[in-house]
Amino acid sequence: MTRQEANRERKKSGVRTAVRVLIPALALLAAGCLAFYGWRAWQARQYRVAFDGAEALYAAGDYAAAREAYLALGLGEKAADCEAELTRLGLEADYRAAEALLNTGAYLDARDAFRALGDFADAPTRALECDCRRAESYAESGRYAEAISLMESVNDYPGAAERAAAYREALYEQALAATYACRMDEAVKLWNELGDYRDGPLLLKRCLERIVTVAEGTDEPVRYSEYAGTDLGKGILYYHRLGLIYVPKDAGPETTCLIFYPGGYDEALANGYLTEYVYAADPPNAIMLMCYANGFGAVPLKVEDSYRALEQAAIENNVFLHDLVLCGASMGAYTASQAAAILYDNHGLAAKTVLTFDAGMHWEVESHTLTPEQCDSAAKAGTRFMFLEFGGVGMNKRAIQLMVAHGCDVTIVECAWGGHYGVITDAMQYGMIDWALGRGELPENELYSYYPLDRTATYPF
Repeated sequence: MTRQEANRERKKSGVRTAVRVLIPALALLAAGCLAFYGWRAWQARQYRVAFDGAEALYAAGDYAAAREAYLALGLGEKAADCEAELTRLGLEADYRAAEALLNTGAYLDARDAFRALGDFADAPTRALECDCRRAESYAESGRYAEAISLMESVNDYPGAAERAAAYREALYEQALAATYACRMDEAVKLWNELGDYRDGPLLLKRCLERIVTVAEGTDEPVRYSEYAGTDLGKGILYYHRLGLIYVPKDAGPETTCLIFYPGGYDEALANGYLTEYVYAADPPNAIMLMCYANGFGAVPLKVEDSYRALEQAAIENNVFLHDLVLCGASMGAYTASQAAAILYDNHGLAAKTVLTFDAGMHWEVESHTLTPEQCDSAAKAGTRFMFLEFGGVGMNKRAIQLMVAHGCDVTIVECAWGGHYGVITDAMQYGMIDWALGRGELPENELYSYYPLDRTATYPF
């Protein structure tokens, strides 16, 4: 064999050897590639199965298991969504629990539960609702002061201000009822709770005065008993140094009061034109003081004297004076009109109505009529003045102009006929005094023409 042939043979042998080595290596490499990509495919399938499982758990609402599954897959955002849903479910459960507490009347626990929910849903509003519902429960049991305080603390809740106002009015009526029933200790407590609402401070003052008067007694007891007066059927007429005092036998919380001041020369009771009223078959449920004679001198002293007599009669009959009607004839109109201001300023007793009969030309004597300050007090008391006259009396009288200018409620009642005493007896017969005492309607007949006065009034024309 030549050298060339030998070289060719060696090359062939090397190629064969290389092929024998390369083929297994290539096979091994191919197998490795196949294994790698197979593992990757398997891994992808496993991930998909795990992901689909996590998604199924999430869709089913099993957020705790879904969160763990997402965390195992390294999906932090998905796990955070699950955490948020778990938080929401917890808050919803707590919300329902708070609602259940509210529905069972556990208002404080329900409020605290709603507050613990923070800003979740309408929890802040529901917390306010709990206090509103608690305030309503207080009001239903008559605990209006607590209801008002609580309702005012949640004034952002819709309707809270209106409810607080309604409870305040209810507390006023509750205090008024206790006052009229002469439950003075209870009344004082309620007026103190009410504060400055309406005329509460004045009524509180009167209740305290009443307690002191009862405790101290009086130097001039009226001693109301049947043997000391005249039995009139529905009431008893008693004698007092100021005049006659009529007291209903069934005096109580509904009993009102009246003082009649005659003119300086009327000797009203001797003429008998008002005593007829208390002898009527159906007299009013009112304690009435009918003074013998008055005139216009020393008005403040006379007003205080008559008030003390009326108050003593009320005390001895367990009555709290209210809805006061003041009547004055001729110069007694001065006393009746000034009494509206004096009694309000000194005792907080607001005269409901002042009726004057035929004061006529006496309205010219301004030195004896209301001062500007007294006009202001009478206006503040809400007193309505009804001046019964024959005509020619109205805004042409400086004293009446002054009352109107200061806001007093003044009406001229023009009487067609009757004479001086007739004006008074007509007021009884036609129901003017009844109306003033809260019985019946304002009389409407051909004898009376009404002229309400204001700053623009021109009556008499």
